[in-house]
Amino acid sequence: MDAEILIRVEGLKKSFQGKEVLRGVDLSIREGEVFIVLGRSGVGKSVLLKNMVGLMRPEAGRVIYRGKDLVRAEPEEWKEVRREFAVVFQHSALFDSLSVGENVAFGLRRMTRLSEEEIRERVKESLSLVGLEGIEEARISQLSGGMQKRVAIARAIALRPRVIFYDEPTTGLDPIMAATIAMLILKMKREIGSTSFIITHDLKLAFRVGTTLAMLHDGRIVFMGTPEQFRECSNPVVKKFVEGIPD
Repeated sequence: MDAEILIRVEGLKKSFQGKEVLRGVDLSIREGEVFIVLGRSGVGKSVLLKNMVGLMRPEAGRVIYRGKDLVRAEPEEWKEVRREFAVVFQHSALFDSLSVGENVAFGLRRMTRLSEEEIRERVKESLSLVGLEGIEEARISQLSGGMQKRVAIARAIALRPRVIFYDEPTTGLDPIMAATIAMLILKMKREIGSTSFIITHDLKLAFRVGTTLAMLHDGRIVFMGTPEQFRECSNPVVKKFVEGIPD
């Protein structure tokens, strides 16, 4: 039996200064899957993600999450949704003025009623899940780019979200660390049962972790299917992307 559709995007449109970036995006994400949106740089992948999590508002279309249209949701409704959403941003978006532990605890202190003892335990557990035990007192500036990415994932999973959104999670990382992040994404799926939505241009990541791959091109989804179907797709846009052929 197929898993239920958790998020449905319908006819999403977004423009900047009269230029259409999203021209009617449609996609469906099922509970528990790793859904990946691929596309060249500048095609609007980050714009799509930001519209889905409420950081931008589209001109048209709907984002349906568990039966609720988030585009038209009231602020109080968004508060509830944000307890179930977590975002791992491309450049991690950690607070340099806070320690690692304080960064991971940031959302817990603002969005939960956990005691300080419970927060400390959740921070410790979350850092352990990403392989960073015992660095709660470290400063962000002391960490490599890969470690910062893992701290960002720890901060995201600390809230035990239902959906984790990843914005280009392997950009700027060496191949070994990129593979480590890919394994972490799969581990988070196993350990906390989260649904993952990833935007990337990293084909290795997509084929390594994705259950459903979609191709964003010219403001629309031009392909959506399994990794195997993506590899074999005859759509010229997809073929050029897979084979690395420039326009």
